[in-house]
Amino acid sequence: MKYLLRSLALIALLAVTFTAEAQISIGLRGGYQSANVNLTDGLDRLAPDAKPIDAFSIAAVVDVPLGYGFSIQPELAYNQKGFRMEEGFDVNLFDIPIPVDVEAESRFNYLEVPLLFKYKFGAGKVNAYINGGPALGYALNGNLTTYANAIVDIKLLETDIDLDAINYERVEFSAIVGGGITVDAGVVQLFADARYQHGFTELYDIPVVEETIKNKSFGVNAGFLIPIGGAATN
Repeated sequence: MKYLLRSLALIALLAVTFTAEAQISIGLRGGYQSANVNLTDGLDRLAPDAKPIDAFSIAAVVDVPLGYGFSIQPELAYNQKGFRMEEGFDVNLFDIPIPVDVEAESRFNYLEVPLLFKYKFGAGKVNAYINGGPALGYALNGNLTTYANAIVDIKLLETDIDLDAINYERVEFSAIVGGGITVDAGVVQLFADARYQHGFTELYDIPVVEETIKNKSFGVNAGFLIPIGGAATN
């Protein structure tokens, strides 16, 4: 893992070195994510279906042109990931059966470093692009919230998850693929994109059944980039 981190840092450094005269841009992005997990077949049969949670992402972005429409885009992101599960049963109140759904929502906060390679095409103020690349993340913390839904939602319990105590794998390797559009608005370049992120790290071994879970998410983002120029070479 240390070797992979060093390799990604070296790629970013080389890109900046070889594009010293390029018009580098910096900016911010933020957006919505629908986060969920992939369950192994055994766990999928034993447990209720994992359903997505609504989450958000925010990131600092750097765009370094490489020429011919290509650029490299390292980011420093704060992402939320997780999933929820539901179980249903009936409560007999005044001899009237009332359906009750119990929902458990797991939510984890990650600090991530995506390193995306981007290709932009089109000529004019509005252009399209595709991007993709690896990302390394670190789980900062997590919490579990349970709700009961009878007639209205009632929060039953909210507790922090001790990630170290459950041997949760904090370091996650994933891949991102997506696409979007950019709009040249003068000194600022606006952009919007959609991206899918697939985790490859086995995050947590479920006791007894020895099954694992992996993250996945789909997100839509919007943001801006401001050119800051490049240093001239001799």
